[in-house]
Amino acid sequence: MRFKIISLGCPKNLVESEYITASLEKRGNELSEQCDTIIINTCAFIADAAKESIETILEETINREGNKKRLVVTGCLVERYGEKLRDLLPEADLFVGRNFYDEINTLIDKKGFFQREGNFSESFPRKILTAKPTAYLKIQEGCDNRCSYCTVPDIRGGLRSRSMESIREEFEWLLAEGFKEINIIGQDITSYGKNDGLNLRELLSHLLAVKGDYFLRLLYMHPKGMNKDLIDLIGKEDRIIKYMDIPIQHSEDNILIRMGRGYDKHYLEKLFGDIRNDIPDAVLRTTLITGFPGETEDEFSNLCDFIKTWEFDMLGAFMYSKEEGTAASKFKGQLRKGVKRERHNTIMAIQQDISKERLKSLIGKNMKVIVEGKEGGYMAGRLLTQAPDIDGMVFIKGSCNIGEIREGKIVKTLDYDVIVEV
Repeated sequence: MRFKIISLGCPKNLVESEYITASLEKRGNELSEQCDTIIINTCAFIADAAKESIETILEETINREGNKKRLVVTGCLVERYGEKLRDLLPEADLFVGRNFYDEINTLIDKKGFFQREGNFSESFPRKILTAKPTAYLKIQEGCDNRCSYCTVPDIRGGLRSRSMESIREEFEWLLAEGFKEINIIGQDITSYGKNDGLNLRELLSHLLAVKGDYFLRLLYMHPKGMNKDLIDLIGKEDRIIKYMDIPIQHSEDNILIRMGRGYDKHYLEKLFGDIRNDIPDAVLRTTLITGFPGETEDEFSNLCDFIKTWEFDMLGAFMYSKEEGTAASKFKGQLRKGVKRERHNTIMAIQQDISKERLKSLIGKNMKVIVEGKEGGYMAGRLLTQAPDIDGMVFIKGSCNIGEIREGKIVKTLDYDVIVEV
């Protein structure tokens, strides 16, 4: 069989697509764009993600008209909507739940629906689908936070952390394969090991004991999981990228309580104050939800002021999505879509100005650049302090090769992107 895999959504999904690919290749199947089987690994944590997944399935259905390509749907859409999908999407030949990934090779020729309860356990080697020097390393699955708006615990289950030994073994394998930018991922990596008497700082120390030329990036750190020990380690360890992705979702106490976030505005102010003081060159990224049920004009105005005060280097915003089965979907004070969109646009306009000014402050500085490919006649990539796929990009002047991590001087900045001489 020749197959292609389309991975939608977050890097955690991409890692699972890598497990699926490795499992199929191990049985002699071939990953190829010229394929007879299409596998779509879906996302469904909010309505827009589910819509994108369904549109992708329908698009691939249209593309395969006139031939006999099989269409396999897997991932979070299957976990969230279950057997309803058989009637909703008769175009698909096979639906595979996440807990069948280990044996997907035995199902690939079948038709029907395969889903069961349980926990998918990661294993390796996997087929890395990212280009060197970048790879992801997933350290945990699921989430216990139970935020009132979130579907993830229902889709992926409660928190389950991998052992430090298995993570280190996979980490050493990635390094041996030539990957140097290792992105540590999970739904909330600061909760790593909390059910097993472990913590993220302990894991990082275990990984950093491995000698080598590499960089670790920490993605998705919940504010309430940040502490002085972790901040100190990030600040003093050169192999940890000073990039801190800390989704706050909002700044105002009433909204944070209704969201179930477990912290208040004062906590956030102290956290970001500590980070700015202890790691002056830290790059801060956050995520917000606009138009949460009951959000008043004053609360939104205060959120805008909070953003202006702390000047995040990068910021993403979602309009609140009323998701079936979540506590927030039943809250009073649901806002009109137009109000949510207007507030989202206001936030992003504020952030565009902030990002532009913070980038300007880098002109003349030397920074590490990851070379990824070509764009508009330039070699292109991103700063080491920009995460894959979600932040800005770098246009590179000078001789360099794809896959290198180079030192470069920033000579010009744009709204979100920079021009660098290497």
